[in-house]
Amino acid sequence: MAAAATNTTKTEEHVSLKLLLNEKGNKVLFAEAGKDFVDILCSFLTMPLGTIARLVEKESSIGPVTVGCLNSLYKSVADMDQGCFSTDIIKQMLLQPINSAEDYCNTLKLNIDDGHPTKYFVCSDYTCCKNYPEMTIPTYKDKHTCRCGNPFTLPVFFKHFRQGFVNSGATFVITDNLTVMPNCIDYTSFSLLQKFGIKSPNSVKEMVLNVTKEKVLDLLKCSLLSKSTLTDFLLGKKPSLGSSSFFSSNIEIGGAIQIVLKLVIRKSDGKVLYAQGEQDFTNLLLSFLTFPLGGIAHVFGENCPLGSIDGLYKSIADLNENKYLISKQAKNRLVDPCIAPQTKLSKQILPILDPGAHKYYGYRDSNYNVRALFYKPGEIVTYPEGLQNMNFSIRTSLGDVGYVKGPAMYFATDDLVIAPLSPISALSLLNRLNTPLNDLKEKVVTIGIKECLSILKATLTSESVLTNGLAHLLTEVKEEK
Repeated sequence: MAAAATNTTKTEEHVSLKLLLNEKGNKVLFAEAGKDFVDILCSFLTMPLGTIARLVEKESSIGPVTVGCLNSLYKSVADMDQGCFSTDIIKQMLLQPINSAEDYCNTLKLNIDDGHPTKYFVCSDYTCCKNYPEMTIPTYKDKHTCRCGNPFTLPVFFKHFRQGFVNSGATFVITDNLTVMPNCIDYTSFSLLQKFGIKSPNSVKEMVLNVTKEKVLDLLKCSLLSKSTLTDFLLGKKPSLGSSSFFSSNIEIGGAIQIVLKLVIRKSDGKVLYAQGEQDFTNLLLSFLTFPLGGIAHVFGENCPLGSIDGLYKSIADLNENKYLISKQAKNRLVDPCIAPQTKLSKQILPILDPGAHKYYGYRDSNYNVRALFYKPGEIVTYPEGLQNMNFSIRTSLGDVGYVKGPAMYFATDDLVIAPLSPISALSLLNRLNTPLNDLKEKVVTIGIKECLSILKATLTSESVLTNGLAHLLTEVKEEK
């Protein structure tokens, strides 16, 4: 009996986190941690919103949580018929978007991203095309052939030489809102004690928490919704997103877009019931799922609407990359992230987080395996362990098409349920909304970058994305009431 009990109590892999609590033990003042834990926090910034939406609905100690209408947007993609998408792989790429920093995250001690690592294939006759090799992904390897006519059947093995984000010898102090500070002379224990109003060592408690994979999932959920992340995380408290003001964007972003929408508005309360538009509007909404979390913080800055993510992002941006991070490139992946090139649109509707062109380098090893690694544009290229300058091009099939087929009409409800639009589906939608026709008003609007950013923010903070995100366009309707 004793032996059987021993077999069922196998120690789960974990990382340690030392916490300092107030006297009552109901608030975390700050925490101390090393590389393993801070690497996990950094990895949150690399996750695309589609990955976030998938993870926050998973069961854990605090249960599933809802982040604005992000969950609804993700579910719309899952429910949309495969025939609506331009190519066979797009639905899968939106539901499991590629992390453009996956080469840094694949050595994490605890990695909660349950997506499968991206697989690539090259021409079967590598010697023929080694100077100008192309890579493709599994869905396309049976549909396309190399420029020389041979199939893509030779797998590429990516080098996992990057070891997370922060240096192994560094230790850090982390505040309740996930501000990460180096454990150095600038942050002495006395100054921290004074900052948190600690007057006596007897007024605080210490504890060590073993953070498991399930607990990391709880931590992610709390970080998205709470300004007291570590406290809610420790207490197992299910947070809810606080109110967030909507804003007139003064963010300087290049490019000009114009998307025409028809808004169907309920006159009695000024609520947008749904918007209808062509595929460019749907492509805009679906593209949100490809944006990395750190990119959201990068774009919105102090207006970042997500829990403690702004504190985490800003503190990582302030870290000295020469002392505390493994490289300037590692920091760049966190604070200036981009969309994975395989999920980009050839014409970016919202020109933020431009993917540019990742550079892939590779070589043939002694066993004739093709090995590779990739760099973000602007990163300083080094070739560890004999890698040569073989710049792969990436074969994908998005081309000039968007995520969804066109020409076609689609509708998006106020809570971001998206589907193809027809007269019958519109009538069915109005019936579900239980609104008489004489209480409806249509308004045609043209939205640009300012409105797109407002819609993006509302997607992360609100259950009424169109009403809140386009509020400044609805003044006439409100005046008519």
